[in-house]
Amino acid sequence: MMNRSRMNPGFRLGHVWILCFVLSLVHGTSARGTEPDKEIDRLAKAYRAARTEFERRAACLDAIDAGVVARNRSVAVVDAIFGTTYARKLPLEGGGLETGVVDFHPSPPSPSDAVQAAYIGWYLAFEFDSAGRLQNYYLSNVHQK
Repeated sequence: MMNRSRMNPGFRLGHVWILCFVLSLVHGTSARGTEPDKEIDRLAKAYRAARTEFERRAACLDAIDAGVVARNRSVAVVDAIFGTTYARKLPLEGGGLETGVVDFHPSPPSPSDAVQAAYIGWYLAFEFDSAGRLQNYYLSNVHQK
């Protein structure tokens, strides 16, 4: 029988590290279960409080950096943060991708009913599928005709 006092200290330390690693995985997984809702609420408040297009763009960048707006995330997250309703307008299955846009600068008034107002400023454009999952997204201030 082996005497435990003579056991390799590195071996015992290795077991401690493995236990700490497993516990950190369990804790991290359970903690993330409630975190996204708080993060979405925080980002939505920041976006609503933003007064300029640059503050709105910064809130959007924060959402992207935080991984809240990301590929395969629900378009409902975009709705929750930016006050849109795209999750209600999902494309038919097999019907391709639907496009959405969040303008960070209010559109100027149109000079007449016959002429469309020019788009200006920063915006978030995205595409989502019939399952309501974001497939592509980008920030830009380049408007095409």
